[in-house]
Amino acid sequence: MKLLPLAGAISAALLSANVTAETSPLEFNGYMRGGVGLGSESGSNPKWEVNKVGRLGNENDLYGEFGFKKEVFNDGETSYVVDSMLKYWAGQDGAGGDVEVAQFNVQAQGLFEDKDIVLWGGKRYYQRHDVHILDSYYWDISGTGAGIEHINMGPGKLSMALIQDDVAGDLDDGQEITAVIADIRYAGIPLWNRADLEVGVDYNYGHERNGQKIDADDSILLTASITQNLDAGFNKTILQAATAGYAEQMTGYGSGNGIKRDVNDNDASGYRIINWGVVSLSDDIEFGHSVLFAAAGDVDGTDTDDTLFSVVARPMYKWTEKMRTIVEVGGFTQTINDVDGAGSKVTVAQAWVPQVGFWSRPEIRVFASYMNDYENETAFNGADSEVSVGMQAEAWW
Repeated sequence: MKLLPLAGAISAALLSANVTAETSPLEFNGYMRGGVGLGSESGSNPKWEVNKVGRLGNENDLYGEFGFKKEVFNDGETSYVVDSMLKYWAGQDGAGGDVEVAQFNVQAQGLFEDKDIVLWGGKRYYQRHDVHILDSYYWDISGTGAGIEHINMGPGKLSMALIQDDVAGDLDDGQEITAVIADIRYAGIPLWNRADLEVGVDYNYGHERNGQKIDADDSILLTASITQNLDAGFNKTILQAATAGYAEQMTGYGSGNGIKRDVNDNDASGYRIINWGVVSLSDDIEFGHSVLFAAAGDVDGTDTDDTLFSVVARPMYKWTEKMRTIVEVGGFTQTINDVDGAGSKVTVAQAWVPQVGFWSRPEIRVFASYMNDYENETAFNGADSEVSVGMQAEAWW
């Protein structure tokens, strides 16, 4: 599949929509990252334990998202929007590559007395929550489905969705399973000054076909997220608890979809605590951080207790409005199925951006990274450590 013809086909379909009311122009949005790097042991710069030690100077792929959005109907009260996105991934050399339709959905607003309500269906990135500096989504059930969201109810807004989950296997009969995720979340609950709470539950349900018996239990994921807005930044604290197949995702950086459905996980349970944020310490210094602790028990039918602890810090010094120096230090320790793991990474990068700000993009940066695996002497092509240097661009629009 070629990217440009597919993008052209989607754009043509959106632009040729038959409408009877005034509509907006086609919107284009996206994301990209790519660059070049060399590693002392691995040849090219490695991509190693990104979710645990941080992503800066620790990515070696060419990745892009190309979004096309079009309001195809608007009569002043009701709006229909078609939202689409292509996703592209390739190795660092850019050869080959895979193209995927990441989003293709319709969103309708204004159908009810509550004008904030959105009714939607199709394939969608659905209300995703991530830790940016880890490139990790801790709450993301995106997929093909339908739902209703932003219902004003009391002090907050209620959203409900049903998502078709990845097809998994049941170990007892070897047949494929149809699974869906029922998602209910309530956001915008006011707390103390400039703080709010979002809570949600995800129920991963395995649907039996005729003559099939599913012995693997359904899974439940509970999430509570507190956001504290600051004068110059924010801080988030997230608590998640999980059962059965979701339990393994607590220490495995899962996001709520694509669980492994296994009878050996029926008694499994786990939880995860995350604190992360970005704050401006002065006119010239900004600081991002992430702290994560996760635990799970009885995963895969074992009697082991799995634990994971990770800390990442990213200070940034702004020399001018367009140039900055970034340092990222990260480390982790874990015990998974009685196997210990630990490691660290330090990255120094010099970056250029259009304007000041932690989130300012596009960004072009040169970097040097040092990585060390404390438990695996052959982690980097036969060595326990690696030095890499490179240059990378990252942008969203």
